[in-house]
Amino acid sequence: MQRGEGGLMRLAIVATPSLHRDQRPAPGSLDGDLIRARLSLDDAGFRVIDVDPGRDLAEQLDAMFDELTATRQTLVDADEAARDEASTLLLFYASSAVALSPDGELFLCLDPENPGVGDALSDVAAVFRDRARGEVLFVVECHHAPGATSRAVVAAAERAVASAETGIELLAAAHPIGSLDADLPSVLTRAFVEHLDEAEPERGLTAGAIVRRVQENPELAGAIPCFARGQGRGSFFVLVPRGGVPGEVPAEDPATASPDAAGGEHAATTPAPAPDNPVDQYLALGDTLIAASDLEGALTAYKKALALVGTAQRDARAAVYARIAHVRWRQERHREAIEGFEKALALAPEHRPSLEALVEVHLAARDFAGLRTAEERLLSRIEGDADRLGLLVQSAERWEIIAGDTDRARELLERARELRPGEPSVLRSLGRLYEEAGDVQASIDARRDLVELVKDPRQRAVSLLELARAAIQGEARATLTEVTREQAGIDLLERALDADPTLLDPLALIAILLSARQEWGELELAYRRMLDRAQRIADPRTRSDVVWELCRRLGLLFRDHLEDPGSALEAFEGAVAERPDDVAGRLSAASLARSAGRFERAAAHLQAAAVLDPGNVQVFHDLFDTFQKLRRTDQAWAAASVAVYLGAAEARERFLFEEHRPAGLVQPERGLSAGAWELLRAGDRDRALEEVLASVADAAIRARLAQRAREKKLPRLDPAARADAERSAAGVVRLFAWASRCLGIATPAIYFLKDAQIGVAAVPVGEPSVLVGGEALRGRTAAELAFLVGSHVAYHVGPHRLLLHFPSLEELGVCLAAAVKLSRPSEPVPAELEGAVLSLMHLLDQELTEPERDALEAAVFELYEIRAPLDLAHWAGSVERCAARVGYLLTGELSVAASSLSRADVPGVLTAEEKIGDLLSFTVSDAHHALREELGVAIQP
Repeated sequence: MQRGEGGLMRLAIVATPSLHRDQRPAPGSLDGDLIRARLSLDDAGFRVIDVDPGRDLAEQLDAMFDELTATRQTLVDADEAARDEASTLLLFYASSAVALSPDGELFLCLDPENPGVGDALSDVAAVFRDRARGEVLFVVECHHAPGATSRAVVAAAERAVASAETGIELLAAAHPIGSLDADLPSVLTRAFVEHLDEAEPERGLTAGAIVRRVQENPELAGAIPCFARGQGRGSFFVLVPRGGVPGEVPAEDPATASPDAAGGEHAATTPAPAPDNPVDQYLALGDTLIAASDLEGALTAYKKALALVGTAQRDARAAVYARIAHVRWRQERHREAIEGFEKALALAPEHRPSLEALVEVHLAARDFAGLRTAEERLLSRIEGDADRLGLLVQSAERWEIIAGDTDRARELLERARELRPGEPSVLRSLGRLYEEAGDVQASIDARRDLVELVKDPRQRAVSLLELARAAIQGEARATLTEVTREQAGIDLLERALDADPTLLDPLALIAILLSARQEWGELELAYRRMLDRAQRIADPRTRSDVVWELCRRLGLLFRDHLEDPGSALEAFEGAVAERPDDVAGRLSAASLARSAGRFERAAAHLQAAAVLDPGNVQVFHDLFDTFQKLRRTDQAWAAASVAVYLGAAEARERFLFEEHRPAGLVQPERGLSAGAWELLRAGDRDRALEEVLASVADAAIRARLAQRAREKKLPRLDPAARADAERSAAGVVRLFAWASRCLGIATPAIYFLKDAQIGVAAVPVGEPSVLVGGEALRGRTAAELAFLVGSHVAYHVGPHRLLLHFPSLEELGVCLAAAVKLSRPSEPVPAELEGAVLSLMHLLDQELTEPERDALEAAVFELYEIRAPLDLAHWAGSVERCAARVGYLLTGELSVAASSLSRADVPGVLTAEEKIGDLLSFTVSDAHHALREELGVAIQP
């Protein structure tokens, strides 16, 4: 068996959980690794025994004691066996999740795979009480669920171990699961090991010394939510001094022992005191007999020692009286125990062990008057603030949990607060006790001081918000005037907003309070202070969201309460500047602008609302009225035409629409300039992406044609079918020439097949060409044909042409990837497209001219500078919208454009409904009006 200094056998039983199945550490598993490694070192001298977390703990301990008994029985000398058993030091270490039963019993939950199963700590203590003969130390780290309190858990551990009855010394700590770093051992365990490492080998280290070191270290004491010690039979030496415990009788070697010593009646248990130091020998003998539970024998030995200590040796006599008192305590002779400790203190008023023991004796006897006196006596003798603070907090917990005297607990905590005003645990407990006592203001003050210690901005803001609610509601109503409590709450809410401007709940509560009091001016100031705070928000998106909400609230305040429409308009415009898709904000700004006679601004907001909600007919009614007041007759007619299409036109709108309704096709006075196409294209398209496609369009089309020629897939056109667009007898063919002139573009080659069952289709050949089927076009009106032709020729302009040669999104993606990879060779390509991309890239590289290559390099650089996600579908959809706009511009009839889109045979990226919605908003846009002006078809005032 492993023995430490002086021949003592030292066993450490370690009970900690294993890892989870996924190798995550369970609460306490890292503690076990650290404690095993340290206690097994030579200076500690423990033999470490691990328990199986999956088996019943008490049964394993019984089996261990059976094994120890069997081992001792192998000794030849029975007295040697008895001495060996009495001198064994047992350290039981446990760190695991714990659970409290409804009646307050503490269970160690060692098996992480079965968290609902546990071992009662009281059962474990009972095994040691019944089986152990030497000194026993329990070190218990309790990891409890957030629903329990650390105080309740530690109190349950103290009840389970019952140190006064079992003689087991207890060190217990508790903390909520998740409150500590999961990758580090627990605080108490680390402190336990650190103190072992730092101890002086000559002096050794007792469990009591470890406790004092923890209590005297503010950082350690503050990191452990609740910590307690239960006094055992004696001083448990975790680290035995070199040469053994002072006064300890070393074990003799049977081979060298004299026959008289081996055969004497009391040779093993009552060795004769050494003549040169009889007091220490009697004291050591008494300690040994206590370990063997021979209390009367120990009492006799201590009395003999006392008789040998001179009256002038006051400290030495005090220490002996304290030992005698501890024996009386173990014998449950409390009155005599108290008398013994009092004798010790009469000789040495500073004798700390006696002062502490008197507290424990009165507590065990439930003598709360004596407990109060003993505590005050102990406190009066403590000089260090850290030590005094720890004792005050510990005493407060005793009075609250055990004595049920919250007044005394509050008094002790107030004294602790005076020592250290910023101690979080003290402030938390005081806040709770004040609240329970109905002293709401004092509770709020304590919680406010606690909030001041919070470093995280969001957590600080949340804590202040909770504190403000407590100040405004609950018990505060009975103790404070309404104005006082609300103002206190508002002050706290303002501080919460200062802490974290992204948390808007405090602002909402301020608005409720000030609105109820109709203090609109104060509410405006609150919003403006918040706007200033918002500038500190680092994240641009979050800052924009906060500013939008504040501007929206200011707009409502100015409009509905302060009757300041000008300021309300500015506020709503500030909101839509942050969030342009805010339909409600747009409509509010438009309404205010119209009321103020600011019709230009009203029109802009209504036009934006039409884009966001094209089905809202009221928007077009308001636009009609606004354009009329601005004397924009052409745009008023456009708004009226939308109302007519939606079937909701009012009399004035229908009159203006019918008055200027075109008879037949649009008759432009002139064609569009090249720059006019910018007005036809969608404003929200990805311009950087379009620049890349535009830079590579010509070369990509040449490469595609070369690819098709190599694959022998180029279509063959019959030259005889080519029609003269200017002189053809077929009206649809002439429409291509007319549409091209109107749009300012070259007319594509037209191949007319009278009997072909097709409408209009582009032919992917070198010259822009269109195949027109006569049969499919029969029965269409001139306006419908104009829309069909106009929307088709839009695909023969600029980068739009790519969709004629790369018609699917996958093919267009291959084209884009090939172009980008030419400029940025390291750019990755999706595996499923790699073959097609590399094939096209080789041909594209051959077709690019130097100017085209330079333009591509510049466009790709700009694209990656923006770092926006690429959305080819959105760009293709913008081309579809542009084509529909072109057809509508040439037709001039919304109903014709809508019906043509609804019966289109070729599906696109956008639905017909989406394209029609775009046409409704396009109709009332400034871009549509400018195009009509350029064509010379706009209605003049």
